[in-house]
Amino acid sequence: MVSLTTPITEAPLAVLDVETTGLHPENGDRVVEVAVARSVGGEVLETFVSLVNPERPIGPSAMRVHGITDAMVAVAPRFADVADEVLRLLSGAIMVGHNAPFDLGFVSAELFIAGRAMPRLVALDTLRLARHLYTLGSYALGAVSAAMQVYVDTPAHRALADVLLTHGVLQVIIQDLWPEGICTVQDYVQVQGGGLEFGAVAPERVPGPIRQALAEGKMLWIAYASEGGQQTRRIVRPLQVIERPTGLYLDAYCQLRQARRTFRLDRIIEMDVIARF
Repeated sequence: MVSLTTPITEAPLAVLDVETTGLHPENGDRVVEVAVARSVGGEVLETFVSLVNPERPIGPSAMRVHGITDAMVAVAPRFADVADEVLRLLSGAIMVGHNAPFDLGFVSAELFIAGRAMPRLVALDTLRLARHLYTLGSYALGAVSAAMQVYVDTPAHRALADVLLTHGVLQVIIQDLWPEGICTVQDYVQVQGGGLEFGAVAPERVPGPIRQALAEGKMLWIAYASEGGQQTRRIVRPLQVIERPTGLYLDAYCQLRQARRTFRLDRIIEMDVIARF
């Protein structure tokens, strides 16, 4: 992982953007396009972009935003088929995104489905940086880039266009902050209001009943509250604990749904190990 004391102008950056079927990976939404640009010192050295077959229909509201149709992705590779290239470009770099938790959440979910792990990363979020630094009417990427006079020739609201716009926005931010002595990666983490580090989950962060169930191969009883507050009681077989930008999640086989599901740990109200099942 890049040292946080590295000057931002010397740190390798991996600017990431995804287009998706909807807004919620925890509810089954998937990636339909992914783009990554690797850069150092403001120079883009390498780019990768690919449509992705999400193996589910694209939501109409999402389709209206990015213009990607089910027909366009029908013969596209699955995310698992492009995961190696995405991971190669992210490896050893500071990840950059506009609303970075959104993109990282989807990539983390896709890697999980593909049986891969998200590497330990430090992320810079141009959305958070812009909110801390500028007074604008809107902080959407299009509005921020227009205010900074950053433009690209690729189609709007597509992954590669958003990657290049995000890269350009960050370069303007660097130009504005450099004279003030804001130079290192750590400086930018502080300006954005804190870190977005995530990756492997240390055992001490995992609740005791989950650790016991995982260690002993036992089932777990949980009381779980949905995003809307509805509570259900379930019996699950824990598989692992994963970290996404939105928090820690229990990956488990749910007896109620007869399928693999993820559960946000902060929405598990009660839990207990089942001795026999």
